[in-house]
Parts: sequence; C-alpha cells; structure tokens
Amino acid sequence: MSYLTRELKPYFERSFSPLITFIARFNVHPTALTFLGLLFVCIGSYLLFLESYLLSFLFLLAGALCDVFDGALARRTQNDGPFGAFLDSLTDRFSDAMPFVAIALSSQDKFLVFLSIMAMVSSFGVSYARARAEGLGYELKVGLFERPERWTVLLIGILLKEIYLALVVLVIGSLITVFQRVYIFMKEVRK
Repeated sequence: MSYLTRELKPYFERSFSPLITFIARFNVHPTALTFLGLLFVCIGSYLLFLESYLLSFLFLLAGALCDVFDGALARRTQNDGPFGAFLDSLTDRFSDAMPFVAIALSSQDKFLVFLSIMAMVSSFGVSYARARAEGLGYELKVGLFERPERWTVLLIGILLKEIYLALVVLVIGSLITVFQRVYIFMKEVRK
C-alpha cells in the first residue's frame, strides 16, 4: 500500500466526514458520485486538450475527489458491494486514460505524445498487475506509485504547466511500481 493511501487517506476521509454525512442524507448513491467523477474527468480532459490548464485542473481535481468520496459514501451507507467496487475500478481506468489522451491529441510535439502514451500504458500496467494478481487469489497492494500518487503528480503538473516533467515522473514512477509488483508477486508464488 502506498504512502498516500496508507497514511493520508484515512485523515482525508475523516476531514471530509461531515460532507459525506451531508451527501448521505440526500440518499445519493455512491454510483452517482462515481459517474459524476467520470463526467468531471471528461470535462477536465477536454479542457486539457484545449490547453485551459487552470479550468482543467479544477475539473480533474473535482473528478478525483468524487472518486475518493464515492468509496467513503459506499462504506458510510453500507452500499459497498462487489458490483460497486467493479464499476468503480472500471470507471477509474477510463478516468486514468482520458487526461493522457487529451495531452497526446493536443500536442504537435512527438516526444510529448510518446511520453503521454507511455504514461498511460505504464499506469495501466500498475493497475493490471494488481488486478491480475487478485484474479489469481493474491493481494498485491504494494508499490511506489499507486493511483493517488499518479493523480497527484498529474494534477500538480497541470496546475504548474509542467506537463513534460509530470509525464516523465509518471512514466518512471509507474514502471518502478510495475517492477515492484512483479518482484513481490514472484516472491509470493515461490513461497
């Protein structure tokens, strides 16, 4: 489990507990937040394509927050079943891809396009390694660059208009995490 997930997520969820309670009072289903987050990411990615960085940052941040809140709301309202978890993971993959696609499509710089595609592929490698291990009956929640770290780097890069640097960090961090997961999984299956 990553540092951000292990150390900061519980604090973050406690901080926003009153907001989660408020949302729960209106009988908002967690799936509604999941799809609202996906919508925000779609809008933010389109704005990123248009190189409107501040607005893109705000919408992508809102989408990321919805992704945190949907899980907290599901746990609070006891709507945290397997279908919700499946749907959340599925929409996460679309949310992960869209900003990278927007960067690649908006750029005339071939190296930036390449970095964006590499960031997307390596990011998917991190997620797939965990999903495949879980499909085989193993838990694989380890790694330097899990989803919260990747989104944090991406959002900071967009806010500071340092897309190149953010993509380089994302590619390197994601590939390190893939190799960490492969190594840990190899050790687990050899026990």
